[in-house]
Amino acid sequence: MYKRQAYQNNVQHRNSLNCFKLGIPIKSLKVDLKQFLQILDEKNYVGKYSLFSFPISLLSKGVIILYFSTEEEMREAISQLRQYVRGEPEEKWFFEKFVNVDWIDGFNYRRGCPEYDSKFGDWRNWKKD
Repeated sequence: MYKRQAYQNNVQHRNSLNCFKLGIPIKSLKVDLKQFLQILDEKNYVGKYSLFSFPISLLSKGVIILYFSTEEEMREAISQLRQYVRGEPEEKWFFEKFVNVDWIDGFNYRRGCPEYDSKFGDWRNWKKD
């Protein structure tokens, strides 16, 4: 069953259970965005970034999202990237409120997509596959 079809049938697809999203608020970077994206490319991380437009830009400049299949891979990335990210971000409340995340040293993370929480409950309580 495909991911979208599973979601529509109220079934949690394996991909959502094995997806860890690591968020890095752009405003928290110690280097400029272009340089950081180059570092991510050199390390072969899979991800995307978004610069928020008005009016959201009043609350947050944007975010870089990296994708991992396991929590261990995600934690290894945090270890490798920690030197480029400030600790406690000033936008922390924004991401907690709208994306439902936890934090490790200035990085936010969660499993699956935020919209899954309303259908399958808080991501912290999902089975460990």
